[in-house]
Amino acid sequence: MKHHYVSLKIYRKALALFFILTLCTALAVQAQVSGHVFRDFDMNGVRSDTLPIEPGISGVTVRAFVDLSKTPILTTTSNAGVYSFSSADVPAGKSVRIEFTNLPTGNYNGPYGNSSGTSVQFTKAPASAINVGINYPSDYCQPSGVEIAVPIYVNGNTQVTTDENGNPVPEDKQAARSSALIRVSYNAFGVAGPSNFPVNSLATGQQVGATWGVAYQRRSKKLYTSAVIKRHMSFGPLGSGGIYVTDLASGTTSNFVDLKTIGIDTGDDPHSGLFGDKTQASVDAGPMVAMGRTSIGGMDVSEDDKTLYLVNLKDRKLYGIFIDSPGRTPTAADVKSWAIPDPGCSNGDFRPWAVKFHHGKVYVGVVCSAETSQQQADLKATVYRFDPAATPAFEEILSFPLDFRRGPADGTFDPLDPSRSCTKYDHWLPWTNAWPETCGLGQNPTFVMFPQPILSSFSFDDDGSMLIGLLDRFGHLAGLVNHDPQGQGFYNGFTGGDLLRAYIHNGEYVLESNGIAGDRTGSGVANNEGPGGGEFYGHDDWYFIRRVAHSEVTNGASVVIPGYNEVVTSAYDPLDNVYQSAGLKVFSNTDGGENRNYVIYTQQPGSFGKASGLGDTKALCDVAPVQIGNRVWFDDNRDGIQDAYEPGVDGIVLTLHDMESGGAQVGTQTTHDGGQYYFNNTTVPAGIKFGHKYEVRMDTTQLPRLDITLRGAKPIAQAGGRQGAIPQRHYTISPKDRSDFSEADLRDSDARVVGNSAVIPLTTMDAGQNDFTYDLSMYSCPELTTEKDTIIVCPGGRIDSIAATGNHLSRVDSVRFVVFSGPQSGTAMYGSGGTVLGMVKPDSSNRAVLYNPAITMSAGGNQYVYAIIYPTPENPSCRQTDETVIEPTPAVTLTAIGGKLDCSVLYTTLQSQFRYVNGSGVPSASFNWTGPGSFNSAQQLAVATVAGTYSVTATNLDCPGQTATAQVEVVADTAKPALIANGAYRLCRTCSGRLHAEAPGATFFWRGPNGFTSTEAEPLVSVVGFYTVTATLPGGCSTFAVVEFSLPITAPPDPCLPQCLPITISRLRR
Repeated sequence: MKHHYVSLKIYRKALALFFILTLCTALAVQAQVSGHVFRDFDMNGVRSDTLPIEPGISGVTVRAFVDLSKTPILTTTSNAGVYSFSSADVPAGKSVRIEFTNLPTGNYNGPYGNSSGTSVQFTKAPASAINVGINYPSDYCQPSGVEIAVPIYVNGNTQVTTDENGNPVPEDKQAARSSALIRVSYNAFGVAGPSNFPVNSLATGQQVGATWGVAYQRRSKKLYTSAVIKRHMSFGPLGSGGIYVTDLASGTTSNFVDLKTIGIDTGDDPHSGLFGDKTQASVDAGPMVAMGRTSIGGMDVSEDDKTLYLVNLKDRKLYGIFIDSPGRTPTAADVKSWAIPDPGCSNGDFRPWAVKFHHGKVYVGVVCSAETSQQQADLKATVYRFDPAATPAFEEILSFPLDFRRGPADGTFDPLDPSRSCTKYDHWLPWTNAWPETCGLGQNPTFVMFPQPILSSFSFDDDGSMLIGLLDRFGHLAGLVNHDPQGQGFYNGFTGGDLLRAYIHNGEYVLESNGIAGDRTGSGVANNEGPGGGEFYGHDDWYFIRRVAHSEVTNGASVVIPGYNEVVTSAYDPLDNVYQSAGLKVFSNTDGGENRNYVIYTQQPGSFGKASGLGDTKALCDVAPVQIGNRVWFDDNRDGIQDAYEPGVDGIVLTLHDMESGGAQVGTQTTHDGGQYYFNNTTVPAGIKFGHKYEVRMDTTQLPRLDITLRGAKPIAQAGGRQGAIPQRHYTISPKDRSDFSEADLRDSDARVVGNSAVIPLTTMDAGQNDFTYDLSMYSCPELTTEKDTIIVCPGGRIDSIAATGNHLSRVDSVRFVVFSGPQSGTAMYGSGGTVLGMVKPDSSNRAVLYNPAITMSAGGNQYVYAIIYPTPENPSCRQTDETVIEPTPAVTLTAIGGKLDCSVLYTTLQSQFRYVNGSGVPSASFNWTGPGSFNSAQQLAVATVAGTYSVTATNLDCPGQTATAQVEVVADTAKPALIANGAYRLCRTCSGRLHAEAPGATFFWRGPNGFTSTEAEPLVSVVGFYTVTATLPGGCSTFAVVEFSLPITAPPDPCLPQCLPITISRLRR
């Protein structure tokens, strides 16, 4: 039946998830604005319902600031992490700023991602999935490739390579060369091998010896291990106080520190009679007393990676050793210690071991060993919590007796002599230094066991439950086919640890009972093997030939990766029917069922078989990454506070500069998705460093090229002319550090202007401590343009309206019209002078019109009306104005220009200019042209084709009584040139002749035989034939004539005269 628990667990989990999602969806449908707050364990900005399973977070305060309101509407997240605001809270179509506050202590905003925003978000109702992920930084683990590190034990003396006779040991038998620290895949299952989740060695026995405690410094990727008493296995080179460091990046292991050298006495080395051959048995009696009383117990590192915490078993103190990050060898000055309290044990027999640093606190585990009284009733376990940041004090948070029945480590029963049966070891027993009676079948059984409790480890589930690992001390006193303390026999030891669960009820820890822990029911209800008659993790057993052969196989170590909903524990014989093995068992934290099992070794020479063959376990999780940034927005009302309706600005380029490297630029981001920007290990090639000084900079010269409004940002399109031109931009960086509510840094602007940059100086926090308070805003200085620069007032007339159009006006802005009798300079019009004509709220197109202004014209003088912004902008450079001059209408003049026609110019444009006598143009006028042949035109520029006299009359449309008339002449010149042209005779075959043309003021162009051309008046020709000459005057009028170059009528007696002379004859025709 046990093999069906996985599928049942998956079904239950899926059913529960479906119910939660259905409930959340129903709530979201009914809400106007809704979302989730969830635990983003893998810090990818996406909520996962597979591994890691990311639950909702209850009790988070959610604030909604609607539109311009400074007073929030409040709600809190439910047990599922759901929140919602109704339509009465946030009406449809309204902008809203959502803020998430009151996060659990030590939690930070997760990274921005596909389904998670930051602690301040902006939306418009209705909206759903306004989600935010949060996480405690040390809860992070990378989503793939996770490994587990675990010490592995090897029989023998790891510091020598000779056998009991002093002979060299072959390498394959040397304890020194055997693995003593390994790492395996977190997802491993089955039996380890070259093709199935192979085991990777990190350190040899020679390098580290026997270790239990494991601490992982995530930032430096260094793994620290600490010495432990293990009978039949030696210490490493540093002895009982040895701490070793393995650099996972380089794959090297080295000595880190011997605690004795920094003033911590961990006791003497009790080992003796150990040999370099791992297959040889040994006596090694000293650890029978020393185990649990000498050397080091548990070890962990603080969440900032800077302090190692460990238990010195000799003086029963908790030590905090500052090693910094990356780790350095500590000195005595780096050591602090605190005496662990006696929880009221009989005869003062308390024995500490477990150390866990979790969410800022140190947890220490202690047992009452009953080693003096030898009374089972005196056995007890106690958990202390210790806050190293406060006044150091140990707070007892859980204590429980260890007198409950358990399953035996081995189920061998001898029906012929029940006293030899191993099933009698079904309880925790008082600590003892004595070798126990053997058990098993036959007259000389070789099984040995005597479960003695050590509270050895803690892990914490996602709901806050504490998982308690119990190590069997005897597992470190026995071996595989090894001697008793007197050097007799060959015995096979068994360990029998346990894994318990304590849940939180009304703020206090309560131990599981009968396999039930709070609202969770485990897999061992009523199995008579735990507190209250059952155990939550009920499958800590081993089946051999379809029967339970071992009932308590766990080994006291545990690992929980947040979000995985399971616990990994070390165990012997983790996989059914695989004998004399050790590895890992993985249990569900939902129902205690068995998820998977993994065998690290089986029947391996030199191993410890079923006698605690593995040490503590540690997940090799990467350090949580850091993300910084958040939002660039348009500060419409210029107050430096992110109002709900103010949009983010996309397309702005920001740069990140390392101020501890001379301000070198290390990253670039362009704002997106509503002005958001983020620098992280992806966008910054060198990664974001912790506790490091940076600057976020924005080059302000990019702003004038953008048109930034409440509708967003776009590049400015260039256009010409007053009507088409886009007004000149001027943006100002908003005032920094303004406050209108608590936690002002969530929503304020943080930049200051340095030269041409807006600069946000910052110092990053520690790993996983994302900071999204680095916001930056700009506002556009309001721009006003009056629709008319000048308004001419006709005699006795009035002004219907004065209008101004604004750009970048805030929703709170109005336009005030103020009239002065003289022109104002600078921003003087914002003062107390002048007369306020009225104040107008601009319409949706930012146009403000003041109708029927009460303006009294002074005799012969102008009035000056200024449109100004109200309320007055805080920044003087943003106090924009525009001027309209009110002028009495001056007299008008009309000038006109005629034209000339000729053979090439067949029409001419008649021009007119209608102006006031002060030289300015009449802005609105009509024109009427008349002329020859009933000519008529209403255009200011008329086209004439006939010569004659033309008249134009202009009328001022603003003052219809003002007209003016002018006359112009159009003349014509079409006379053709007077052309005279003459040909010539050729007097011999080789003689040439000169043609002749004349026409005053004209140019000439000749054509003739064989493509002949010429522009001369008298060209020289040699080919007999007809030639055409065209004469053209500058006005385009032309005429032509044809002449001949020919032989004379009577040929000369000598066909070739001694000399050829050019001969000219009269023209042939014209």
